Amino acid sequence: MTVVYRMTNAPDVDGYVAGLTAIRDKMSDLQLRLLQEQYAVPERTVTSGELARLVGIEMERGHSYVNLHYGKLGHAFCDELGIRPDLRPDFTHRWWSVWSTGWTTDAGFVWKMLPQVAEALERLGWVDTTYLYPDELRAPERLPEGAVRRVSVNAYERNPRARARCIEVYGTACCVCGTSLDAVYGDVARGLVHVHHLRPLSEIAGEYEVDPVRDLRPVCPNCHAVIHLGGEHRSLEEVRQLLQLPAQLRQPVLSRQVRQGG
Repeated sequence: MTVVYRMTNAPDVDGYVAGLTAIRDKMSDLQLRLLQEQYAVPERTVTSGELARLVGIEMERGHSYVNLHYGKLGHAFCDELGIRPDLRPDFTHRWWSVWSTGWTTDAGFVWKMLPQVAEALERLGWVDTTYLYPDELRAPERLPEGAVRRVSVNAYERNPRARARCIEVYGTACCVCGTSLDAVYGDVARGLVHVHHLRPLSEIAGEYEVDPVRDLRPVCPNCHAVIHLGGEHRSLEEVRQLLQLPAQLRQPVLSRQVRQGG
């Protein structure tokens, strides 16, 4: 039976907003990043080792370093509000439980961010609430397009402001197939669209000033997947031509390209 640890006296959303605002000047950049990165992962659920990699900590036992700072942030928050989380059997506090519920898995101890913490981060504007996808890397607001961060490899990060400007100019209909997902799925999918770089970010060295009108286009998830299928970076026109092929021919063409690596 899995034992889930949770803080029994966790604040409500307003309490988290007030507490986080009060300790913002005391928070390190790393501590803020820990919350931002956890917020952005699927289901906001992560181990400390995974979180270490996400924030670029590659040293041995990086998970211990994350545990330390995640807990310290919880301690500072509790001191500000005058509360204490539950005790362990050894009478020490689970400071991490200020931010997450937690339980043990085969992959390690897992943290799942509390819903009220996530909502507080959104209200404060500390996280990007636009749609993000596995192939669209996260970027803090202040980073220019193409800025390199160190994870396990160098990764180029996308700027949410550039995304917003692209959608402002081109709308949310796919530039390849013309589909607007809210027309298919209704209001639940309103605004759901990927933003595609016409130039592969992996070919851009260092930082550059992105021009959302010149460099970016909105594409639906299906067309975006085909653009990059097999590790390729197909042009929008190439994918439009695939759409024009008879249906019975499309799958063999794509399968052949994957087998050939192109």
